[in-house]
Amino acid sequence: MTLFIVFLVGIFAGTINIVSAGGSLIVLPLLIFFGLPTTVANASNRVAILVQNVIGLYVFYIKGMRNVKLSLMLSIPAIIGSFIGVHYAINLPDAIFNRMLGIIMLLVLIVMIVPTRWKDASKQTEKLSTFRIVLLIIVFLALGIYGGVVQAAVGFLFIIALNLIIPKLNYAEVQCMKTLVITIYLSLSTFVFIFQGYVNWPFAISLALGSGLGGFIGGRLTVSLPEKKLKIIMFIIIFILAIKLLIDNN
Repeated sequence: MTLFIVFLVGIFAGTINIVSAGGSLIVLPLLIFFGLPTTVANASNRVAILVQNVIGLYVFYIKGMRNVKLSLMLSIPAIIGSFIGVHYAINLPDAIFNRMLGIIMLLVLIVMIVPTRWKDASKQTEKLSTFRIVLLIIVFLALGIYGGVVQAAVGFLFIIALNLIIPKLNYAEVQCMKTLVITIYLSLSTFVFIFQGYVNWPFAISLALGSGLGGFIGGRLTVSLPEKKLKIIMFIIIFILAIKLLIDNN
């Protein structure tokens, strides 16, 4: 029954991760509640994320979302950062970090609802400037370090970075690029966790099966629903998870 519950939650979390992000903020507390140590829960969740992302990417690919070149470029600093993050823990206490993340997510909501004319104007620019490329490399290096250590909610940070630095991308393109970059860099850190024996395979497999199905559902929703509806869904998810982070750490 426990594994079946994990499977069902995996469907929900996998869908959320592909449509927006933040599924790990739901999965990790559940796995810990069922008795897994934090490190084991983190490692087992990464296996499921990889399965979900591969299936989601397949759906994106057949639907024409193929911004591969830029994604591969951004994967390089993310991989380097992930390699650093896996081997070095961040000393910032979880409660303080989660509270900060909750505040950042609420600020993101403000950015989403406030009109930004500069974004619309920059959509006319097809070629990325050198400044934006360098900025992307630095940002994705930092995000890779964070993702190598924690992973939870890193998808939100990828989305924020892509939306702010490359505003010409539409919602589906952002989600596709986020998924591809995370899949590439996460493969490295997940292998390290597997090699060190931290994965609980019954939980990981149950979660992966559910997340894989969720990844397929999420991929189809992302490329088929209107961008306005997708942003509303993401807004609601960010709001709920942000409030949860702030309440749980008070």
